[in-house]
Amino acid sequence: MAAQSAARPAMLAGLFGETLAEFFGTMVLILFGDGCVASFALFNKVSTNPFANTWTVIIFGWGFAVMLGIYVAGKISGAHINPAVTLALAVTGDFPWRKVIPYWIAQVLGAFVAALILYYVYQGAISNALGGAALSPSNVSQVGGVFYTSNKSFVGTFGAFCDEFVGTALLVGLILAIVDGRNQPVQANLNPLIIGILIVAIGASFGLNTGYAINPARDFGPRLWMAIAGGGTGALNSYTWIPIVAPLLGGPAGGLIYKYTLGRVLVAREKAAEAEKAPVTATAGD
Repeated sequence: MAAQSAARPAMLAGLFGETLAEFFGTMVLILFGDGCVASFALFNKVSTNPFANTWTVIIFGWGFAVMLGIYVAGKISGAHINPAVTLALAVTGDFPWRKVIPYWIAQVLGAFVAALILYYVYQGAISNALGGAALSPSNVSQVGGVFYTSNKSFVGTFGAFCDEFVGTALLVGLILAIVDGRNQPVQANLNPLIIGILIVAIGASFGLNTGYAINPARDFGPRLWMAIAGGGTGALNSYTWIPIVAPLLGGPAGGLIYKYTLGRVLVAREKAAEAEKAPVTATAGD
């Protein structure tokens, strides 16, 4: 019993605790993010609630959702809450590869559980949107946008892929710029807020083409739940791979671009500053 009691703190302080933080951080992200989408999509025909009819609700809602998810998990796991961020950090050498899969699993599970919770919280609104019909592969598209993303009918596969790729590259590259201690004149624990604003900016600039998943877990976890809940192949459709593959490629691209451009500039500046501060050593001939 004593050995078990001693082992529990060690387990919580290690990888298990980190994945637990990723689970809850991602769950908070999806609860607030998809929750704001529900306010937009499920109530857009209610004339007494015109505020829910604006794209601004979506982008600011997701910005706040990301900020809150980071505050939940930041100190424990680094608050990746996004498989693309985890992979990018591993590719740039800033995160151990052995933790990538556990983080991914925790992130997808967090998104899945959040979608399950939201599905039952908004059951009445979902039923209303479906006209009282049961969820099925043929009608899941009517409410699926609350939980996962899709491209507009006039946006092709290439355009959707590019949108998700560029959006995620910007996300990861700018996150690295924001959290880089060498690039911060003031330390005020504002990084989560600034990253939240970054999400708003990406949504305003790149969001409407695809709904800007820029996060495989954010899209796949809820999509998987909707498939299990009755949506089947209507949820796990031909678009499913784009918000998974494009962010997983775009994230490392953004991370590597930052590391080998501005990251190197900051390293050089840091070394130059250290050299200027180094004391001059007298030689034997002096």
